[in-house]
Amino acid sequence: MTDRKTELGQSPIPRLLARYTAPAAVAMVVTSLYNLVDAIFVGQGAGTMALAGLTVAFPIQMLIMALAQMVGLGSGSLISRSLGAGKQRLAEQVAGSSFVVSLILGAGFTALGFTFMVPFLKLFGATPLSLPYAQDYLQIIFIGSTYFCFVVSSNSIARSEGNIKIGMVSMLIGAAVNLILDPIFILGMDMGIQGAALATIIAQLFSFLYLLSYFLSGKSMLKITRKDLRPHLASLPEVFSVGSSSFARSIATGVLAIVINNSLTHFGSEIHLALFGVCNRIIMVMFMPIFGLIQGLQPIVGFNYGSGRYERVIKALKTGLLWATVWSLFCWVLMQIFAPQIL
Repeated sequence: MTDRKTELGQSPIPRLLARYTAPAAVAMVVTSLYNLVDAIFVGQGAGTMALAGLTVAFPIQMLIMALAQMVGLGSGSLISRSLGAGKQRLAEQVAGSSFVVSLILGAGFTALGFTFMVPFLKLFGATPLSLPYAQDYLQIIFIGSTYFCFVVSSNSIARSEGNIKIGMVSMLIGAAVNLILDPIFILGMDMGIQGAALATIIAQLFSFLYLLSYFLSGKSMLKITRKDLRPHLASLPEVFSVGSSSFARSIATGVLAIVINNSLTHFGSEIHLALFGVCNRIIMVMFMPIFGLIQGLQPIVGFNYGSGRYERVIKALKTGLLWATVWSLFCWVLMQIFAPQIL
């Protein structure tokens, strides 16, 4: 624990940012690969209409993730600042609270999703041809959304305490399981889009069990007791306030998806919707390293802000901005040259 605190407060910013960003970026890319791999196997094994249904369901999945990230990023920020300020007990209470709140939000979204599934899908552009496929997919995805919220939120908690590898490993485990099960369920067992959904929630379950074992093993800097497993009402307003920016961005993306999906089906057909789904997943993979950079920045900025080292905060932000710009330019050049091959 002392080594992590010393590292966050004293190590050179570029080296520290590289060390924290790389695993976070890998974890975020792996998260986007869930959907990319599903799209590849669904497109090859279930056809265009199934791919169109997957495109409609995708933004709803992102809303589930947005809820979890709101709790995880908000809690993670408060935890890292609390650790920097030497408030260990508060950090542990916030972590325990985040576990419970993420599970409650996940369960609530599941109940809401099952109740209003068809109106949701129609709102997001489902047509009579693509609606059955989107329903088949989401009915299974909603089953796993409760513990998926825990996975996303807990990854942020682990990063906030400086343990950068935990989130990466949990996502890699899930991606490996998903990659193994997709061809078995979709192609081997001819389950179509339902096979993709089943592979996804089983993969997420493995990630959930890994994270649960980490926090229960005593290896975490945060020693969470049974008393901590309840909403910490005093910290929740700040948690939701900090996390609301990420949630607002996701809501804006959801609104954009509603407009684009409905425009595509109105002026085009399900084929155009399926093609947009493919393009959107490629874009997500390219953007995810930047989100990983943001997550790598969070414990560095939070810890040093909490301990009053403001010059390190500013240097970390400037370095992160430079790296994000370079990566964006690289992706732009890559797509200009190799777009057909990537598609």
